[in-house]
Amino acid sequence: MSALIGLLAVIEGELMAGEVSRHLSDHIRDRLERVELLEPGGTERDLRQSINDLNHRLRYALGEYDEPSRPSAVPE
Repeated sequence: MSALIGLLAVIEGELMAGEVSRHLSDHIRDRLERVELLEPGGTERDLRQSINDLNHRLRYALGEYDEPSRPSAVPE
């Protein structure tokens, strides 16, 4: 699970830096939409927010938090 948390952080950072191809970004977006973690038609920021939220859910499941964390807004 720690590896997944790290991968999500890398993906979020690369998205923010504009280093993820549109093709890969669309695949990630599609997957998150299918499992209802992202609303269809969301912005790139919405995609990063969804990844960030998922990262914190995994951290909670791993036991890093005593209770589920509230979503914290990702930078524009």
